[in-house]
Amino acid sequence: MALIGDNGAGKSTLLRLIAGLLKPGSGHVFLQNKNIASMKAAQRAPLVGVLFQEAERQIFHNRVRDEIAFGLRHQGIRGDELQQKIMQTLTLCELTDVADAHPLDLHAGQRRMVAVASLAAVAPPLLLLDEPSRDFDSQWLAIFTKWLSVCREQGTTILAISHDYDFVKQHFSRTIRLANGVIVEDRETHSMHIS
Repeated sequence: MALIGDNGAGKSTLLRLIAGLLKPGSGHVFLQNKNIASMKAAQRAPLVGVLFQEAERQIFHNRVRDEIAFGLRHQGIRGDELQQKIMQTLTLCELTDVADAHPLDLHAGQRRMVAVASLAAVAPPLLLLDEPSRDFDSQWLAIFTKWLSVCREQGTTILAISHDYDFVKQHFSRTIRLANGVIVEDRETHSMHIS
């Protein structure tokens, strides 16, 4: 589903609450029947993946392949299986030719795709995407869209914040509109006036 609304409506705050990056002032957020506020980061990591607006804020390794390997290593994957998963992810995200490059030396679309590849490798059951089509030209948007389709086929739950309403109309069947931190509209995307 997509989450839309004006700047300051509370979309990013809601995303951070769902991810457990913020604790609610009141109420509770449950992820797989567990209060997310009581879960440690290591417990949340295999369950929820976040793509932030600025990809460079979530990239911290010196090589693309090491960035992809990070989450896999935390899942206990080693040796040949690790190398195989890295190669599968590089191929899926069309990053094989830059596998040994420093991610921050890449252009914006590739850099964003490195952050996506980190999520693709670990395949969490819940993805939270903040402005997912940002920084992509048509080529990289097509690659990203292919990955999004793979996620759907695997049964991944996807919640995306977006101001790119054409992207929302093409890829999300349900849309929620927030205003001042409150849900003001929740319906099938095709029946919602989005412009």
